[in-house]
Amino acid sequence: MPIQGQADPVEAVERPPGWLAWIMALAIGATLTLLAVVLYYQTGSYSEANVPLRWSGSELRLTRGQGAASPDDPTALTIQAADAKGIVLWTPPRWINAGLYRELAWEITGLDARHPVRPIWQPADGQAQPAAQALPAAADPINLATEPGWTGTIATLGLFIPGPLASPMTVRQLELRPAALTAAAWWERLWEEWTTRQDWSPRSINFAAGATVRPLGSLTLLAAIWVGLSSLLYAGWMLAAGQRLRPAPFVALFLLAWLLLDMRWQWELSGRLDHTVERFAGKNATEQRLADLDGDLYRFVLEVRRHLPERPARLLIVSADPGGFLAGRARYHLLPQNDYMIFLQPPNSARAGDYILVLEPLREVRFDPA
Repeated sequence: MPIQGQADPVEAVERPPGWLAWIMALAIGATLTLLAVVLYYQTGSYSEANVPLRWSGSELRLTRGQGAASPDDPTALTIQAADAKGIVLWTPPRWINAGLYRELAWEITGLDARHPVRPIWQPADGQAQPAAQALPAAADPINLATEPGWTGTIATLGLFIPGPLASPMTVRQLELRPAALTAAAWWERLWEEWTTRQDWSPRSINFAAGATVRPLGSLTLLAAIWVGLSSLLYAGWMLAAGQRLRPAPFVALFLLAWLLLDMRWQWELSGRLDHTVERFAGKNATEQRLADLDGDLYRFVLEVRRHLPERPARLLIVSADPGGFLAGRARYHLLPQNDYMIFLQPPNSARAGDYILVLEPLREVRFDPA
């Protein structure tokens, strides 16, 4: 007979220790979270990672060559002429996960074997680069996974077609298809997202997404799911054992997830600090601006300023994206010039003596020397 006031030794042995239940709940919750993410992307045909990206011809930006919307199909783009420099087409800016999207197809008519199609793209943190391979317009889709530069996050995608053109051509569609990944490949993609450092970008002040700005799983969301599942498992274990629930283990779960997220953030910041020192240390103000993310734009703006008067003048800026990054940075670098976005002003607001800066070629803008 047990002594009054002491716990039954048999009962004490049978009850699982609270710390063991807490650790097991953490491990099982993490496993279930990872399995759920992989299964979601492998079986969820409606998830974002399994949806092809399509652009009609009219949605593409023609930055080299002369063209207009096709008269028989408003969604198609007909290119009437191009000189020896060729044709360059770009998709609208969109963050693309290169590890998920690997197959590029196009629907182009009017080209022969003398005009192969070569994909081009611009990484989120680098310069535009062409693919090593160029294919005929009627060829099968191209596999971009074999291209060394097709990695990380892609900011925009395009096509280069050599000129000159002997006859008009029509671009009807550009399609980027997702890869058919196995469960092991999904695991590899997730691990890469969580362990790859990302350099500074215009989004860095508000986002920490990992290896790509369009992650498979938001780190914060995954941490919340992990904490939720672990809390349910721990609570179920304790209640089944007849033990009373206390708030401390649940608070510890929350703080642990917070600590892990913050540790990863600090680790990424340390990498960005190394990039900052390498890029800017020991340079004067002009050299630092040229080494910045918009260094090429700043070099272009320096050339523009040489043609502007010292006294601030009215400068109308033409851009396909008046509220975008390039337009905003151009306005900043051109201060104290009185610059305006021309599409935000009525056409009759321009007057003699104004200056006009065209940031990007637009189909609806033409130069008339008369």
